[in-house]
Amino acid sequence: MNQDNTLSFIVGAALGGIAGYFLFKHQDQIVDKIHELEGNLNIDHNALIDKAKHKLDALTQNVQSTIERYTHGSEDKSTDEITSIMAELAKLREEVRELKAI
Repeated sequence: MNQDNTLSFIVGAALGGIAGYFLFKHQDQIVDKIHELEGNLNIDHNALIDKAKHKLDALTQNVQSTIERYTHGSEDKSTDEITSIMAELAKLREEVRELKAI
């Protein structure tokens, strides 16, 4: 039993040494790859935020124009239109929740 523990320790130490050597020898390549991945993630994250901002702006303009039409009394209120606006608002809230989760 003692020999099994010694053998496990020797194998673990050897694997740890090999991993340490690999990391030391290739650390520049690993760091460059990590920086490259970070750059890609930042671009994707910023693009996602910009897309959400554009959708929010479009929805805000749609809601504002609808409110202006109703307040000026130029058009009768349509339940279909109100339902579609509420659906768009629900979608936007869900997207905002997803962005906050990121």
